[in-house]
Amino acid sequence: MKKTELIEAMRRDRAALDTLVGALDDAQLTQPALDAGWSVKDVLAHVSAWERLCASWLEDVAHGRMPERPEVRDVDGTNAREYERARDLPRREILAASRRSYEAILDSVRALSEADLADQTRFGWPTWQMASSNSDEHYREHTDQIESWLRRG
Repeated sequence: MKKTELIEAMRRDRAALDTLVGALDDAQLTQPALDAGWSVKDVLAHVSAWERLCASWLEDVAHGRMPERPEVRDVDGTNAREYERARDLPRREILAASRRSYEAILDSVRALSEADLADQTRFGWPTWQMASSNSDEHYREHTDQIESWLRRG
C-alpha cells in the first residue's frame, strides 16, 4: 500500500469514528455497555494507547532503528493496563489524548519512505500493515462495535 492510500484510509476511518463518537451524549460515552464492560470513552483510550505505541515503533523505523518487537508484547496485558490507567480520567482528557495520538500516528506515517512502508523485516509483515492495524483497521473495528451496541440499544 502506498503512503497516500494509507493516510487516506486513516483519515477516512478516523473521521467515521470521530463522527460517531461526536454524536454521543455524556451518558452514552461513559456507559459500560461494550465488550468487557468498557465504555466508548474506554475504547477511545484503548485506541489512543495503540496509536501511541505504533507511532513510537514507526518513529524508530523512520530513524533507521529496529523497534521493540511488537509481536512479543502481551496484548491482553497491555489492554488491561491501559484500561486501568485511563478508566477514571475525565472524558475531555481522553478526547484530547485521542486527538493527539491520532496526529502522532499520522505524523509518523508521513515521516516514512515508501521503502520503509513496504519493508517486512522489522515486523515480519509490511510496515504499512502494522500502521494500518493500529489505525484505520482499528478504527473500523471499534466503529462497528459501537454501532452494533447502538443498534441493540
